[in-house]
Amino acid sequence: MGNLKMVFRGTHAFTFDLPSTAEVEGEDYRTIDVPGFEAVCAFRRLDELQATDEPAFTFAQAVCVTEIEDWDFRGGEFASVLALPEAVRWVLCFPVTCEDGVRYALETSEIQPDGDDVFFYFTGTTPSGTPIRAVSSLDDLKFLSPLPQSKLALVRAKDWRWDGEAVLIAPQDVLELEIVLGSEVRVF
Repeated sequence: MGNLKMVFRGTHAFTFDLPSTAEVEGEDYRTIDVPGFEAVCAFRRLDELQATDEPAFTFAQAVCVTEIEDWDFRGGEFASVLALPEAVRWVLCFPVTCEDGVRYALETSEIQPDGDDVFFYFTGTTPSGTPIRAVSSLDDLKFLSPLPQSKLALVRAKDWRWDGEAVLIAPQDVLELEIVLGSEVRVF
């Protein structure tokens, strides 16, 4: 699990589909298609994939991949990377809102995703009565193992303990839980 990477894409609808090609400007300034899909390595940079003449994204895809094909896909001032569809292990699609017309955030109704003591986990992965294994950011979802059709969930806890790259939250330490409506995982 240590070699996995998270990349993010924006979409205008709920979908697990990933593009098979990405457009890039060639040496002669003409646009060419290359195999793979363009993404960013941090959720907070999702806006960099937003075209200026395009409406705001309504969904995002968190894509767990085994490798990045090109770390410097568009050049130094852009954060985008190129990943290949065959490197995909799972895709989480979830709703987003665009704050300030620039920055994207996970769409929730109860728990603020950037609040204190808030963690992310996948439904269906924790047997009843056992600690919830969660991470502190969307960028760290690669440290979790979702099941097909798992949903993204948030948990606010009064106490937790570190377990490698994730935290363990005992059932009695859970203050609030929220399943993100409109989210789902597809495992490849």
